[in-house]
Amino acid sequence: MAKIALPGIAVRTPAVGFGCSSLTGTGPSNANRVLETAFDAGVRHFDTARYYGYGEGEGILGRFLKGRLSEVTITTKFGIEPPQRTTTLGVGLYVGRRVVRLLPFVRGFLQRGTKSLVKSGAFSVQQAQRSLETSLRELSTDHIDFYLLHDYIVSEQPPDELLAFLEDCVKAGKIHSFGIGTGFENVLQALERHPRLCNILQFQNSVLTRTCDRLPQDNWDRLVITHGALGGSYRSVLTFLEARMDVAKDWTAKLGCDCLDEDTLSALMLNYAAEANPRGLVLFSSRDPARVRRNVKAVLEPEFSPAQIATFGELVNQESLLIVSPG
Repeated sequence: MAKIALPGIAVRTPAVGFGCSSLTGTGPSNANRVLETAFDAGVRHFDTARYYGYGEGEGILGRFLKGRLSEVTITTKFGIEPPQRTTTLGVGLYVGRRVVRLLPFVRGFLQRGTKSLVKSGAFSVQQAQRSLETSLRELSTDHIDFYLLHDYIVSEQPPDELLAFLEDCVKAGKIHSFGIGTGFENVLQALERHPRLCNILQFQNSVLTRTCDRLPQDNWDRLVITHGALGGSYRSVLTFLEARMDVAKDWTAKLGCDCLDEDTLSALMLNYAAEANPRGLVLFSSRDPARVRRNVKAVLEPEFSPAQIATFGELVNQESLLIVSPG
């Protein structure tokens, strides 16, 4: 089982983590079943945010982790503030989620319509403190392992007051470490302008986006957490292979596995992401317990050799101009 060291924590953890961004869209009972499946399969790191589920995501995770907190680590994020909870909002979210379960194609429309309810760029000391206190309460814990600035955009003004607050929180034991979770270009700018914010770096990486390849080598001593190994990249690669059976047959012959099999392709892409980030965490998310179990096993008990994963990366790279990258 692949394990990595974590900064500020005297434990090693499995290299695959579970992202909780979509839990509130699946119903309470299935959300709990998904989390239980991930935990039982070997996941010991869970990633959430104050914003997820319009403020409900941390509570779902916190209730599940009662009695298990000593066995796991948690990332949560601040900087995107959910709307205040009201009866009207609760009813609206309940109805919206039921509609999405019946008519999945309306999910994007509803998400666009609710963007006006949230506030981004909330990185003042007061906002960070309020968000941290809420996160601690919702997660039913006395500390956060990794506290990240959510979708942080680098500015010319150094965030000295925020840095002082976060460093004080580390000294007080309220958080173990802090960093940023944002787009990769902002990661690069933050490393150059505000390196003290960058103890932890979280960004998207996949066999299509390959941002890990662009990370300066002198920054690999920081904890790197990547997400997006599947998602849009997976759909893009699968769609391409389904449309080009000649390429799919060639890849299958060269890799010795059926590249059109969805579980096989997922495993290849997750293992590519793990190989690209050998000392860090790779996150994935799913609402399907069976898929969660398969994805965790694919990383912790890999069936592919490093040579196969490298070949897979080369094959995707050769066709990258024809594969539509995820938006």
